[in-house]
Parts: sequence; C-alpha cells; structure tokens
Amino acid sequence: MVDDWETLSLVFFDVETTGLNPHQGDAICEIGAVKLKNEEIIDKFQTLVNPKRKIPPHVSSIHNIYDEDVKDAPCFEKVIDSFLAFLKDSIIAGYNICFDLSFLNKELAKMGYPSLNMPALDVLKMAKRTLNLKYYNLGYLTQYLKIKAERYHRALEDAYLTSQVFLKIRNILYEKGVRKMEEIILLFGVESFSYKKIQQPLLTLFKESIEERIRVKVRYFSSSGVKEYTFFPLKVVENTVFGRDREGGLSLKLNQILDVEVL
Repeated sequence: MVDDWETLSLVFFDVETTGLNPHQGDAICEIGAVKLKNEEIIDKFQTLVNPKRKIPPHVSSIHNIYDEDVKDAPCFEKVIDSFLAFLKDSIIAGYNICFDLSFLNKELAKMGYPSLNMPALDVLKMAKRTLNLKYYNLGYLTQYLKIKAERYHRALEDAYLTSQVFLKIRNILYEKGVRKMEEIILLFGVESFSYKKIQQPLLTLFKESIEERIRVKVRYFSSSGVKEYTFFPLKVVENTVFGRDREGGLSLKLNQILDVEVL
C-alpha cells in the first residue's frame, strides 16, 4: 500500500470522548473524519457514539455532547466496521493523533480487532516543528493561519480544520524543500510498522557505512529548511547518528533525515 505515497488519500479524523484516559474507562462519544485527495475533500464521516457511560458535565461543557444526545446513538461495535472501511487505503492524520489512536485502539482491542496499523501523521507535530508560536492548540493555530472556523471541539469540524492546517503547513514545508509525502511521514509520522518500513532503509545504510568506514550524504530537515551534510558516520545511539566531517564532529536526529546516499 505504501509504494506510491502520492496516490493515497489522507483521512483526517478526530474523536470526542467522555474524558482523557481510555485505560480508566473513558470512551468515545463521537467520531468525525474527512477524506482529502488532491487538496479536495472527497468524502466525510460522522457519527455520535453511545459510550455506555455517563458524560461528566465538565466534559460536556467543552464539546457540547450530552447524555441525551448519545442515548439512542449506535455503540462503537455498530459503527467501527464502516469507519474502518472509510479509512481503507489511506494515510490517517489527526491533531495530536496519538490521543485519538489510544481511544480507537482500546475499543478495537475490546472487540478482538487488531490495532490500526497504517501510516499515521501528527499535524500537531508538524506545527511544532515548522512554526515558532507561543501556543499550539487548534484554535490558536487556525487563527494564526487565517483558517475560518465556525466551532471547535466537535469531531467533524476539528477533523476538517486539521486538514486545512495540514495544507497550510505543507505549503510552508514545500518552500523549505520538503516536497514528498513520504518525507512528511518520515518527519511527522507516528511510530508504527508502516513508519518503520520507511525508516529502516536509512538505518541499514548507516550501519553499512559505519562498518565499511565510508562517507554518506544526507538531506536533513531543520526549522530553517532542508540542508545537506557529507560526513563519515561513527555510531548510532537511539535517535541520533554521530559522525565526523571536515569541520569536526556532528550529530543529527534520525527522525529529521530525509534521505541517505552512500558516496
């Protein structure tokens, strides 16, 4: 599925919940998603979900979803198959997507389903590593990027706003030299099998270069743009490669390396 990134659709999704911790009984009460292809919204998904528990008043005051709104809504088991079909053959994305994934995967586990294992992009991570702002909540960011928003903290609306934030930041990244979807996933993706499938060839090249003591040239992303470095890699420790170039020692974060060429 990941051979041609540019042909894949992107699904931006958001969940509203009864609280912050799925491992302490909090559950999903709304799912919203938009499907983007060639910068156009081509499909939408939205449903309230009966969480099978009370929604605390202080939580309802945030997203305006109350017990009476979800009492006749389908439970998660009734909506998940249609939502998974909506996600099929797509890159998934969200704003602080690990929060949303934690709830989805907890519910999937209860049903005996496997966790979602597809390329996943965190738009919050994109914002933090691309824009130098005081705040990074979705409301502040949409105002900063001049994206019109009618309301926040509802799943479909937040999914749509996240897609528009993504498009704005992608244009900024394009000007900085990041122009392929695969590179965006490398920089701002969530750890998963699909993510590691892209990153593993980079690690293999570094290992071979260290063993054979040969130089490499890398394309590296920083807040100022994409730069090239030519050096002898010496070791890889956790998320950092250490090396030596003409000016002395250097260290580069693996998750900011876009490409490696053996010289």
